[in-house]
Amino acid sequence: MKAQVANNMMSSFLAFLDNRILDRGEAFTNHSSQLYELSQGVHGNYTIWGAPFKQMVCDASITDATKFTGVSINGAGPYGVNTSGIAFFQHHQGQVFFETDNAPIAQIDTVSGSYAVKDFNTYLTSEPEEELLFTTKFDLRPRTTQTVTGLALESKTYPAIFIKDNGGRNEPFAFGGLDNTVMDVRAIVLADSAFNLDAVCSIMKDCNNAKVALMEHSDFPFNAYGACTGTYNYQTLAASKEDSFFVESVSISKTVPNRADYDNINPDVFSAFADFELSNVRTT
Repeated sequence: MKAQVANNMMSSFLAFLDNRILDRGEAFTNHSSQLYELSQGVHGNYTIWGAPFKQMVCDASITDATKFTGVSINGAGPYGVNTSGIAFFQHHQGQVFFETDNAPIAQIDTVSGSYAVKDFNTYLTSEPEEELLFTTKFDLRPRTTQTVTGLALESKTYPAIFIKDNGGRNEPFAFGGLDNTVMDVRAIVLADSAFNLDAVCSIMKDCNNAKVALMEHSDFPFNAYGACTGTYNYQTLAASKEDSFFVESVSISKTVPNRADYDNINPDVFSAFADFELSNVRTT
């Protein structure tokens, strides 16, 4: 099915919020580490090596962040995407995909790389808040001194922000079929400290009245695997778009559940809700 305005607003808002947190909060850490072989044959004819962290920064507008654009193999390199046998880098998962039958080196023993790790991962979700807070098991992103393996393919790590469409409505705005499309969006924040929770909530509160560029799927340089296949610069891309919508309001609420009622909640998770009202005046 063709993407509709709700799909485009959600993906555009996710990209906006991710950039705002990385830019204003300098919410990333530059790091170097070994990568570890995760699987063969799971995604077609690829062998996947993963870092101990996810997600990595691929936004070129975050100038001080080290971009994951090459790896060293058996101590040689770095080898980038222009190297035969390297298919692509998947920043969202912290992985590099090698062509199984055409590896750049016949016998790969060690892989290492340099990259910037986000302080807060960002995800789109449709799961209920209770599922995220009390049922889903998240792995705390390991400290650099504790890193010994790559993260599993499907694992999710926190600190993280989950963006969820909580519904909306179309309100008449002007004669001629002009409506105001209002979307209620909730961000579920899972932090590893009260300091980081307060900091990221402060950045989100400052999004009130912000203008958000409205982008389509084709505007993003990502392939079906989520890998960046070109240069992704959010601020340059946003400046090139004519259509936009606005953040009409932001409200923050801290969640303090009764931990005695939930066996699965991690006592080291600091959580909050951020509720955004988005407004897009358009011809329907």
